[in-house]
Amino acid sequence: MRFQFIPPFKTAPGEESAAARCLREIEAEGLLKGIQWDIAPGVPGPAPDTREDMAGVIPGVLKLVREACESRKYDALILLGGLEPGLFAAKEIATQYGIPVVGGTSSEVAFASILGNRYAIIDTLDWMAIAMRQNIISYGMNGKCASVRSIEWQPGSLNGDPPEAADAFVRECIEAIEKDGVDVIVVGCNQLLWIQPLAQKRLKESGYEVPVLHPYKCAIEIAKALVNMKVSQSKFAFPSGVPRKKAIPR
Repeated sequence: MRFQFIPPFKTAPGEESAAARCLREIEAEGLLKGIQWDIAPGVPGPAPDTREDMAGVIPGVLKLVREACESRKYDALILLGGLEPGLFAAKEIATQYGIPVVGGTSSEVAFASILGNRYAIIDTLDWMAIAMRQNIISYGMNGKCASVRSIEWQPGSLNGDPPEAADAFVRECIEAIEKDGVDVIVVGCNQLLWIQPLAQKRLKESGYEVPVLHPYKCAIEIAKALVNMKVSQSKFAFPSGVPRKKAIPR
């Protein structure tokens, strides 16, 4: 089994990406056992400050998806990035090759829907939280989403794992549990991944035994399941541009 992880942004030359470090840790835990994997280069440019910036990387992401599909080297593709730029279009491309495409956040939400009755997503900034809510609505997964909260930290300021950001994340988790009635926490922006184990530990110590999900781990498990079941996106959900003999109601 072979996966490619596709990040939305390229790391500076000579630097190991946070995604690569995180995936090596996950591999050490055994979640990638028996899987060959690599990371696509990402799209050049700075981290996004607005939704416009995020939309600007979609053509580059889709180019990487098409190259991966045409290489015939991969059994599944995993899009990184909390807002999953280009997810539906990536699925459309890969469907014609029979390759499943999954994203981290949508995979987390799928697990959250199984594990509890109401979940909250904790993100970095307000504009990302709004975009995240709209993504969840488009995925048809909004029914159990009690809230999308933000800790109001710029993603770029999270380098170095500042403890104050972890404190803010845990506070939002507790607010979501106590005020919104949630029983599962979903990590939004991938710049918050380092907080996931800390938040899980601190919530449990405080008496809040709720799962805090990790987007990479959730996406890996769903990708493995799809490959093992030999299924990919439905061609009726993601059809090609070729006219059908008979259309179905939409």
